[in-house]
Amino acid sequence: MSSRALILDTAAELFSTLGYAGTGVRQIANAVGIQPASVYHHFTSKDRILEEVLRIGLTQTLRCTRDTVEVLPAEANCRDKVEAAIDGHLRGIYTNLAYTATNIRFHGQMPVEVGKRLRPLRDGYSDYWRVLLQEAAGAGFLQVGLDVSMARALILGGLNRTVAWFDLEKGELEPLIHTAIVTYGGIWTKNRALKVRAMDRKQGG
Repeated sequence: MSSRALILDTAAELFSTLGYAGTGVRQIANAVGIQPASVYHHFTSKDRILEEVLRIGLTQTLRCTRDTVEVLPAEANCRDKVEAAIDGHLRGIYTNLAYTATNIRFHGQMPVEVGKRLRPLRDGYSDYWRVLLQEAAGAGFLQVGLDVSMARALILGGLNRTVAWFDLEKGELEPLIHTAIVTYGGIWTKNRALKVRAMDRKQGG
């Protein structure tokens, strides 16, 4: 692992537990086993370290979500796609939790300029979900009167908040994904096209 990657991994662990405000460059350097000057060789400031940690976490979640949707068979319908996105979002969060937890737990501590630089990435992911849900609404898959923007916020907010109570070391991810999909099942008016979801195929061998 490169020094830069080690700094980022260490910073992500510290940010995710202590918060941005509670973590200093010297703490990161000490945890890595290097001098603070060596950290500044790779990053000009703590803000830039945080920005890269958040960028990695956001990109990871976006990629995992899209990949999970894109591998669906051609007959998949709007419901299959949204439920696959729920699956992918949770897998993205827990693939490298320190990075994504930093973003979820301490979003309010993010420096304004860091937030501005990351806004295109955040907006792009939000738009991805908006399109999925709008397509579902347009095809008559969502309950009449359901507000797509509210639904998106409730789904993503609920999935993200699992980091506050779900411990991957004590439980398995598959039941969490299944429970999330069932919990949000009330938004639908139509069934899936796919009789067996990807998770169920894995469990059934």
